[in-house]
Parts: sequence; structure tokens; C-alpha cells
Amino acid sequence: MAIAPDTDARKRLLLACGNSALRALLGEQFAASADFAAITVSGAAAAEAAVAAAGGDFAAAIIDDAILDEAILDEAGEGPAPETLCGRLRGSGLDGPILAIGDRAERFADADATLRPPIRIGVLLTSLRAALARRGQARPEPDLGPFRFDPTGLRLIHAADGREIRLTAKEAAILRHLRRQDGETVSRDALLDAVWGYASGVATHTVETHIYRLRRKIEADPARPALLLTVPGGYALGGQAPGQEKGR
Repeated sequence: MAIAPDTDARKRLLLACGNSALRALLGEQFAASADFAAITVSGAAAAEAAVAAAGGDFAAAIIDDAILDEAILDEAGEGPAPETLCGRLRGSGLDGPILAIGDRAERFADADATLRPPIRIGVLLTSLRAALARRGQARPEPDLGPFRFDPTGLRLIHAADGREIRLTAKEAAILRHLRRQDGETVSRDALLDAVWGYASGVATHTVETHIYRLRRKIEADPARPALLLTVPGGYALGGQAPGQEKGR
């Protein structure tokens, strides 16, 4: 299973559902959503396969940098028990909420909420947004130069005037990973591995393309960057105090 490179500003959603009718219904609904982009698989085993096929896109890059914001798990899915998959996602660093679909809430101890079938899409969307809001309110938005960085909401907020800059999931993942290095240099290969994974098969110019696009969004003068820096050996962030987010 191949996961296409991300160019979508919507929140990426892993939809793991063993009920084919429910999977088709929810997949169709999310395909029309302006807020969520669903990666649809047929159950828990397929969800784990999707994580592996993504080459870190689910576990190392998106799930660990809070850019995959929800994972919906269906109790009827085949393969490993749903609670095992919840634990795998959490253990991989999932920062966003997990919503579970099933009749027995005790099976989903690691989930943020359990919804009982039959599922109404309006209720599901409301639950997703509420869970996201709770997660967002639980942590302060860290500073990133002149911006407040909201990785869960995929946005930068200008501290001076409140203006928002929307980010794609990959752009937010790049900023989050660079930010964790506390201003230290990150090589292109290390950034490629952290955000896309060695097994992703993306072209080597992908990092440069995303850096170029990010600079056009966040730099006052993209030709003379002050925040997203090219330095000997790779990239680094300027404009952050030492130790702001190291180790998070």
C-alpha cells in the first residue's frame, strides 16, 4: 500500500473500518469534507500495514508531530485487537485524538472516545472536532519566531495581528521536527527520514521543494530567510529561544 505525498491542507484521517458498508459510507462523506482527508483501510491489520507502507508517514512523521489528528478504529476490523492498535499509535507518538467505533468502551482504553453504532456522520464530525479542540486547549501554542505555532491545527498565527497562515501536514511536520532540534542543524537526509521515512520512495528534491514553499509562506523576504535557514550541512530554525521544545 502506497501513501501519496501530502499536498493537502486538510487534517489527515486514518479510517480503519472492517464493516464494508460503514467504510464506504464514511469514506464517501470524508471525501467531500473540507476539514479532513481520510486514508481508508479495511481493518486493524490493514491499518498497521498502512503505517508500515507509509514509511513513517503515520508513525514517525505525521503521528509523532501531531499532523495525523485522528485515528478511527472499528471494533469489527480483522487482525490485531483494536486496543493493541490504539497502543501502537500512542506508542508511536500520536498526539491527536483517537475515536473508536464499537459497543464495548472497555476495549478501547487508549481511545479518547468510543461511539456506538449506528454512526451518524454529523455526530462523528462533532466528536472529532470536540476532541481536537480539547487537545488543542490542553497545550499552549509555542512561539516560532514572530508566529504562534499550532501543529495540531496546521497553522501559524502571527503574534502581531492574529493573521493565520495555513500549513500542509508535511509543512507542519518539517517545522515541528526542526523545532525539536533546538536550533541545531538537521541534514536533508535526516529531515527526509523524519518526515517521509526512508521507505517512502520520495524524490530527493522533495525537501527543497517544501522548504521553498514554506519560505514563501512565512518569510518576509524568502530570498533572505530569517526563520527557515539553510546552513552548512542542512537546515535549522532561527528566531527561537534555546530549549523551547527540545525533547518534546
